[in-house]
Amino acid sequence: KIEELSNEYIRKNQKVYAEDVELEKAREIETLRAVFGETYPNPVRVVSVGVPVKDLLENPKKPEWRNISVEFCGGTHVEQTGHIKDLVI
Repeated sequence: KIEELSNEYIRKNQKVYAEDVELEKAREIETLRAVFGETYPNPVRVVSVGVPVKDLLENPKKPEWRNISVEFCGGTHVEQTGHIKDLVI
C-alpha cells in the first residue's frame, strides 16, 4: 500500500518548491514536518511539494495544507515529483 500511494504521488509530477525562511516564521506553518530534537539553522530551508512556500507563509494555518508535504530541508533535490520515477520497497 505504501509503495502504491507513493508511486501515485510521484506520477502527479508536482513541482517541488524550496525557500530559505526565517526559522520562527517557518515554524508557524501548522502542517510542517520536522525532526523533533533536531537543531535547525536560521534561516531554514523549507521544502513544499505542490504549493509555493510563499503561499504557505501567507496563510500558515490553512487546513488544506494538511494534504501536502511541507518539511524543513531533508535533502530534497528534485524539481518535480515525476523526476523520482518509481519507488520500490
